[in-house]
Amino acid sequence: MVKIIQAKSLEEIHEVFEIRIEVFVVEQACLPSEEFDELDAQAKHYLFLEDGKPVATGRYRKTDKGIKIERIATLASARGKGYASQIVQHIIQEARTAYPDATYFYLHSQQTVMPLYASLGFIPFGETFIEADIVHQAMSLEISD
Repeated sequence: MVKIIQAKSLEEIHEVFEIRIEVFVVEQACLPSEEFDELDAQAKHYLFLEDGKPVATGRYRKTDKGIKIERIATLASARGKGYASQIVQHIIQEARTAYPDATYFYLHSQQTVMPLYASLGFIPFGETFIEADIVHQAMSLEISD
């Protein structure tokens, strides 16, 4: 059984951070100082649970440009099951509920994960850039009612 919840309690936020540490700090060798920022306090965080166990996460926050989706991460043991797509779609729905006039969503995709976001309708814009020593591409999605 799978379920997505908003991480609100300290324990749930700790589980979010554990997934991000495993994926970004351990696997991808990002510095913890690059992975964790002051925006964690502003963002809404989500946990993807598989049989009650946290296996994926993501966050979003409202910016002057629109809704920015960030820190999508799935543990290696749970990859290939479509969880990242599901959590992104869930975040979009949650953001549209919280901000009904939100129509512009954007993210910074690692270049290797661009096909995932493209399959959800995100379109690349601008030049590639380096973030945490990894090539990224800005991508956006506009939803009209």
